Amino acid sequence: MSELKFETDENGIVVTKPVMGWIIAPAAGIAVVLGIRYAETEEEIGTGGRQIQFVLMPQQCLELAEVLTKQAKHLLQPHTGTPPM
Repeated sequence: MSELKFETDENGIVVTKPVMGWIIAPAAGIAVVLGIRYAETEEEIGTGGRQIQFVLMPQQCLELAEVLTKQAKHLLQPHTGTPPM
């Protein structure tokens, strides 16, 4: 499998979109549906933006929660160097 990389613009800057909210629900008793509302442009911030939906297996949910928690805790601590992996 090829290495995952962030999407970048023509200047090599990582493309980001602000998250405006999310919704989560079980799916058929075996997975989780995650909808993330985001703004593609500044104008969309005031109009509700767009939504993308993902299906995650339980293990993926746990892994994602662990990585997000680790990154958030690192950011809330006094700066100690490189981010956790």
